[in-house]
Amino acid sequence: MTMSIRLRQGTTGDREQCLALWVAACAARDGRAVEGVADRARPKFDECVSWLIAGDRDRVDGFALSTRLRSGRGADPYDAAVLGLIATEPERQGRGLGRALLRAASRDLAALGYGRAVLHARLDNAIAVHLYESEGWVPSGEVYEHPLWRLPTRAFVRTLRTA
Repeated sequence: MTMSIRLRQGTTGDREQCLALWVAACAARDGRAVEGVADRARPKFDECVSWLIAGDRDRVDGFALSTRLRSGRGADPYDAAVLGLIATEPERQGRGLGRALLRAASRDLAALGYGRAVLHARLDNAIAVHLYESEGWVPSGEVYEHPLWRLPTRAFVRTLRTA
């Protein structure tokens, strides 16, 4: 089933709905809620350079949020924007929404002049890792332990096409 995907820029009025979606998506992935998820994500909204929302004016079905250079781990490429949060409503997963957000975020960052982007993915999230790799994101650096979940995590980097 193909769904129509509407993208728009995120605003401060979307912050709480995006945070709630992030917490719900993480809980659905993990089978349980983890304390600290929203608190760890919240500051990223203040540092964003790109914030895309999938959904109508009053509804958030998914979002992708990227932050400035060097806002990730010390081993990240020095010139890469960080795609720090990307999530879809759990009941909308598997319909192309995450892929559309990933592609749109890549285009947006390229249009902003970034030559590369980096994201960090838990390696047990095989569906997300497969999506990232299928869209040209390449594993980078060493596997490390995620500071909140304490699970193996890796950076993935993508070269962006700039105009």
